Amino acid sequence: MRSWLPMAAGILSSCVCFGQSIWIGGTGGGMATDEYPSQFVTSVSMRYVVGPQLDIGLPLGLGFEADALYRPEGFQASGLSLNESGNSWEFPLLLKYRLPFPLVKPSLEVGYAPRVINGSIGEYASASHGIVIGGGVQFGIGRLHLSPVVRLTHWNNGGVVLVIPNGPTIQSTQNQVDILVGIGWKIR
Repeated sequence: MRSWLPMAAGILSSCVCFGQSIWIGGTGGGMATDEYPSQFVTSVSMRYVVGPQLDIGLPLGLGFEADALYRPEGFQASGLSLNESGNSWEFPLLLKYRLPFPLVKPSLEVGYAPRVINGSIGEYASASHGIVIGGGVQFGIGRLHLSPVVRLTHWNNGGVVLVIPNGPTIQSTQNQVDILVGIGWKIR
């Protein structure tokens, strides 16, 4: 009997999703918070973020969004002659609610985001995950839609942790605020 539950859930959810709108596109923007709030480390990260986006419209004003966000990261610790850089990849999975206004649709979003940091900065990095909340608006012209959003991610750890022997421990911030603009094309 239990083996039928996943299949029944899949059939029911596919029926609900059938005929709903699907947008593919990209999102980009920048970080509005300091990455390394420490006097011992200077951020050399580029403040931009870019990546592909998939947005699926569901009934009752709900939606699902999945992103793959890339941002270059780096820091300098002048007292230690360290200059490290790398890449951060974040994969937000978001449940969205859009208010049913005709032209401009305000939206709220909440979700989960795993993150991976690699490169020479990876020596000081650890995989992390975060809780995401945000809000914005969505408007469109024909098949094209734009969706500016402000998004807060609270990470379970700092992502990058630098332990200085006989000195302070420095880590990247756990709270990250991004200002993003998504551009999507309706394929269905």
